[in-house]
Amino acid sequence: MDQVLVPLASSAIPHLARFPSMRIDLNSTPLRICFLGVILLFSGTLTFFSGKALLAAHWNAASNSELWPRSVRLEPGNANYWSHLGLSRQWELSPGGIREAIRELELATQVNPRSADLWMELADAFQASGDPIHAQEAYERAQRSYPISSEIAWRYGSFLLYEGKLPDGYAQIRRALLVDPSLTSNAISECWQSDPNVPAILNKALPAKPEYYQGAMDFFLSRNLLDPALAVWDRERALDLPITMSAAIPLIDALIDQDRVAEARQTWQQALEAAHWPQGAGKDGSLIFNGGFEHDFANGGYDWREVATNGVRFDFDGLTAHSGSRSLRIQFEGTSNLDFHNLFQYVPVDPGTRYHFSAYLRTEGVSTDRGVGFEIFDPRHPSQVQQATSEVLGTNPWTLVQADVVTGPETHFLKIAVKRLPSWKFDNKLSGTVWIDDVALTPMSAASRGGAG
Repeated sequence: MDQVLVPLASSAIPHLARFPSMRIDLNSTPLRICFLGVILLFSGTLTFFSGKALLAAHWNAASNSELWPRSVRLEPGNANYWSHLGLSRQWELSPGGIREAIRELELATQVNPRSADLWMELADAFQASGDPIHAQEAYERAQRSYPISSEIAWRYGSFLLYEGKLPDGYAQIRRALLVDPSLTSNAISECWQSDPNVPAILNKALPAKPEYYQGAMDFFLSRNLLDPALAVWDRERALDLPITMSAAIPLIDALIDQDRVAEARQTWQQALEAAHWPQGAGKDGSLIFNGGFEHDFANGGYDWREVATNGVRFDFDGLTAHSGSRSLRIQFEGTSNLDFHNLFQYVPVDPGTRYHFSAYLRTEGVSTDRGVGFEIFDPRHPSQVQQATSEVLGTNPWTLVQADVVTGPETHFLKIAVKRLPSWKFDNKLSGTVWIDDVALTPMSAASRGGAG
């Protein structure tokens, strides 16, 4: 070994950039020994620091918590080790545990002051120790480190709400929602628990976009809080936000279920207008909505509802109609002895009033001894109103079925349902096709009110 070529980076030493390498003459024994010493020193240093780092990582990952402090003594410049040790202290039951946790988490933030996660951990520790002032300072440092984080804004907002700083808390919650709309339901819950003030929540915490208002509506309806849900609805309309019928239906159905008929009727009419839905007014004063099946179902509210079931298909027939451009067609596939009541509509009515119901049915090959007709009843007070039309079976041209009904003193809406009762015959599986058109429920003259049905 006479010479060693040592490459030199031209970028590191500009004035030697023209030399491709530097030659070291190792013919001299002292130079050889010196060079070997440098190599050994370099290798030893590298081995030492590598081993130190590996040992610290091993202690930090150990299941024995007594080894964790050793990792920070070996590697005091590693913020993750300080964080791990500090977080573990919070679970200690000793009085000094939380103080030690704060000290170690503060050291972690000193080592890595740009880590939003470390500042959040420190904020949690301050909050657990009952020090909201320093907790808020840590939250603010976390947000400065990562200003677009929805998690930081969310946790900071929750902290502020807990501390009773509602306006600032709402502002942070709103900030989180603008980044992550999926937090809406949780945000409404958090704000509602802090202060059940719907106008404040809507004005200060909720961005004025449809998806957020739908989330608020879902939250209140899931808890059967109809008055706050109506407040959300009114605010949504006041902001002139886009409204779809499918979004409005759950509120209307909830109002119907709670027998809040006047509000249900008003909300239904508002939804029809806001969603630009076909009005579906009945002929000759009929209260049935979409009685001619001229447009698709809203499948809720005061429109028709169809409930899917095996062996039955619903569709519209544009070639067969009693009047207008189409009718509803129901096909029974002959697979079961159906107890069928899967097409119905709720109709708002007045108590103590006589009504006349009528509909046209056409049938083709309807089997068994039980045909298809209509049932009209008060779902809230079935003992007061329970009426049915005649059944149609076999094959028939358009056939009128009708009945008179008098609402009870507490009846505010009726349920109009297509009905087929199960057959007791051995050959009882229902097959065939039924067309329905021109369904109507019309108030009779005032002079006839109060009479028998």
